[in-house]
Amino acid sequence: MELFISSLIFLFIFVVMVIVLLRPWAEATQKRVDDYLLASHQTFGSAPTFTDRVLLPALRTVGMALMGMTPASTLQKIRVKLDMAGNPRHFGVVEYVGTQVLSIAVIIPLGLLGLHMVTLPRLIGWLVLALVIGIGLWLPDIILQRIIETRQVTIRRALPDVIDLLAISVEAGIGFDGAVQKVVERARGPLEMELGRVLEQVRLGKSRGEALEEMGRRANVPELITFTAAITQAEVLGISIAKVLRSQANTARERRTQRARELAAQLPVKLLFPLVMFIFPSLFVVILGPGLIRIYEIFK
Repeated sequence: MELFISSLIFLFIFVVMVIVLLRPWAEATQKRVDDYLLASHQTFGSAPTFTDRVLLPALRTVGMALMGMTPASTLQKIRVKLDMAGNPRHFGVVEYVGTQVLSIAVIIPLGLLGLHMVTLPRLIGWLVLALVIGIGLWLPDIILQRIIETRQVTIRRALPDVIDLLAISVEAGIGFDGAVQKVVERARGPLEMELGRVLEQVRLGKSRGEALEEMGRRANVPELITFTAAITQAEVLGISIAKVLRSQANTARERRTQRARELAAQLPVKLLFPLVMFIFPSLFVVILGPGLIRIYEIFK
């Protein structure tokens, strides 16, 4: 058992060292390639990175081996979450399943190392090992959920400014699709990426209303869902899109201000824990410490 644990620890340390040692070399090589392409004005893409050449194919291989054992409902939930996260690094369901397996494979040696260093009863040790495996299984989901929340916050903050740009462009005489194209060309962000995806779907034959509805469903941001519903309704009823955009911009800006005020109102409650746990004890030591020492010396 000790030999097995030692082998796992050695394998884990070896993989970490290889990654750490190869990363600067890979980054330097990539920089030289990019500099060469920039200097020679070549139009072809940059060289594939270590992730594209090694990590992603390995994740796909492992994920394909386990796709058949994963329920279809679970795969659908993963697909929806990846769409909400914007498909980071072009991850699909197969790569995500492979990431879960890799996370478990990395965290199990750490759990065995901890059990080897700490003496525990056999039953408690197995329970701890099961807990570690569960953490490894849910860690990618936790990271993905964090990416989704960050992306939603970014979309919520950028929405009023983007609607303003759309309104100005439409009022200047540009069509709605042309205004969206201008926004996509001049800005970079999650919301602009979603709008660019809407334009691609419209060019492929999908109606504008369906493309906007899918964008709202992918982002899962209430303000964006309201905006897409208003645009779709204005298109159906023949209402001026410029007026709708101006009204939606004002509404989105008011919601952003209200959201900022709500976060500011939550600040005293969030500060209570660090105040009680860290700041107040230090103040008590500084203020009451000399007096307690003096009282102790008097009674001694």
